[in-house]
Amino acid sequence: MTRICLSVGRVEDLESDAMLMADMAELRLDRLGWPVEPLPAKPFIATLGDLRDTDRREAAAWAAAAGASLIDVGEECDDIDDTMTIASHHDWERTPDWEGIIRLMGGMRCELRKGAFMVNSLRDLVSIKQAADLIAGRHVILGMGDLGAITRARSRLLGNEFTFAHAGKATAPGQMSVQEMRRMGGDPLLLGIVGRPLGHSSSPAMHRAAMEAAGLAGRYMRFDTPGLDGLAAFMKFYDVRGLNVTIPYKVEALAHLDALDASAAAVGAVNTISKEDGRLVGYNTDVLGVKEALAEAGVTIAGSEALVLGAGGAAMACCYALQSEGCGVTVSNRDMSKAEALAQRYGCSAAGVPRNLERFDLIVNCTPLGMEGYPSLAPLDVDLLDERHTVFDMVYRPRETPLIREASARGAMTIEGLEMLVHQAMASFRIWTGIEVSKDVMMEAAL
Repeated sequence: MTRICLSVGRVEDLESDAMLMADMAELRLDRLGWPVEPLPAKPFIATLGDLRDTDRREAAAWAAAAGASLIDVGEECDDIDDTMTIASHHDWERTPDWEGIIRLMGGMRCELRKGAFMVNSLRDLVSIKQAADLIAGRHVILGMGDLGAITRARSRLLGNEFTFAHAGKATAPGQMSVQEMRRMGGDPLLLGIVGRPLGHSSSPAMHRAAMEAAGLAGRYMRFDTPGLDGLAAFMKFYDVRGLNVTIPYKVEALAHLDALDASAAAVGAVNTISKEDGRLVGYNTDVLGVKEALAEAGVTIAGSEALVLGAGGAAMACCYALQSEGCGVTVSNRDMSKAEALAQRYGCSAAGVPRNLERFDLIVNCTPLGMEGYPSLAPLDVDLLDERHTVFDMVYRPRETPLIREASARGAMTIEGLEMLVHQAMASFRIWTGIEVSKDVMMEAAL
């Protein structure tokens, strides 16, 4: 495992439990001042940071006399002996391409080269790995920001001498705590979700709970990215076992995969990617999520008539799930051209929002109406609902949507979106790990 260096910017961190757990320490002299007491009882780096002129020279002299293993001088090498310096470059806005990283770091006169770059895309992560594979000499290359956190979890793959962690407050964006780094171990299982935006997603909470319950060392991460360029190389370079895929990339992801399972191929969208023997395989566990949620509620799909509202990725999975079980399906959407295209794909019907629902047994909302951040509206006239209907709303936040609330008040049977969410997550976790996790574990985490 790559050594963990505790980045110390607060005096209280010097005698913390995190210090005991770390392999080495970084003393941020630009924040702590000097002399530093007590000195760590382990190897330490002294970082000058944004100190200037006389302060830099005094701090460096103190660090050398105090026994620092290395002194991080930034990009200003001063007159400090090259054999004990770290030359470091920070870009707080972007990541250059791999050639740019090597140009920046290759000319540094020092014992160890350090580069830290703000990661804005999956392609940036690919550039960091390519540069790390080619750069000569001792180095530490890290990504900053939420997307860059994976470079800390996979520091060993980048050939880094060490990686930084914090005790209670991060000293750089994307930095993890020493405790979390230790829990992950030297070869953690890495999973995650890719989409934009991801602030509302319950997937991290559910899968982290499942990993803990299964005793798996690793981390489930958010990859909020502006596009999927570099997806395949990213997963392979950083040894990512699996990803969930959400809005707006469920269809776009198909172009980056090596194979599809039957459901994903039939639906034409994926919500789960698994790395299997070096190949990226796409699955659509939304299909199973729909079937399981309905079956658990005691709904008989075969021979029923369903109205599916919406024509996006969720509607695609829903139409396939229902039709494959012998249900008649009618698709309705504000943009009827999309409804008609979806209906043609699955051999079902398309219609405008009906003015009566007498012939339908099941109504499924696959639109975002009622979701947090969207209009708090039901997607159809709720006065048309009664006790003959089953209403399934795929929106899961809030748990009680306007449609669920109004349908229940009119005597209809209701199924919340959280049911489908948990079942599809259980299926994804099973694909990645082979482990059948308890529904209760994921449901509790999602609430």
